[in-house]
Amino acid sequence: MANKKRKKRLRVGRIFLLLIILGIMAFLFIRFVDIPIRSIYISGNKILTDQEVIEIAQLENYPSFFATFSLSVKQKISKNPYVESVKVNKGLLSVKIKIREKKVLYIEKEKNEKITSSSKIKDDKILCVPYLINKVPEKKEERFIKAMSKIDEDMLCQMSEIKYDPNEIDEDRYYVYMNDGNSVYLTVNKFKKINKYNSILENVGKQNGTLYLDYGDYFEAK
Repeated sequence: MANKKRKKRLRVGRIFLLLIILGIMAFLFIRFVDIPIRSIYISGNKILTDQEVIEIAQLENYPSFFATFSLSVKQKISKNPYVESVKVNKGLLSVKIKIREKKVLYIEKEKNEKITSSSKIKDDKILCVPYLINKVPEKKEERFIKAMSKIDEDMLCQMSEIKYDPNEIDEDRYYVYMNDGNSVYLTVNKFKKINKYNSILENVGKQNGTLYLDYGDYFEAK
């Protein structure tokens, strides 16, 4: 009988020890899984701030690294209207987010809508792009957007306002008012020429006027 009692005590002791070991392992596993993200690296964004990207991805509280999945982060960021594409990779307790944003071409002043080559966005975000101050005919809008997409982002930032301004010669003529006080006339098939605006003005000198890039390519001082 004594041997049986001793064996039962040993078994109970072993089971108790096993439970303690399992408990310690479970505790260590939970602590291991609960290790937070230490660093978040964001690149490629100009319109969205780093903080906005972090909030969109729901990473502002630096959640568990192991419970954060790259696909989930990517899906959340991809839903933002300014995002064209996004890549998410995980490093050593870090998350790396590389964003490609849509190029905003202009803002429709009447509706306060930001226009990209593929979408319209309505919000209060301030961007360095020109305002379209009147309506482009619907049948000409697609061609206008395609022409605007050929203008460099730095140049879009130098443009203040655009006006659809057809004349008897060309129904696809536009008037552009620049931030420096000059104005430019363009036809829809010559929008790309405005990318050379700064180099053209170097030959003109410090004077204000109108640059005609629709026909003739000449500058007329005020």
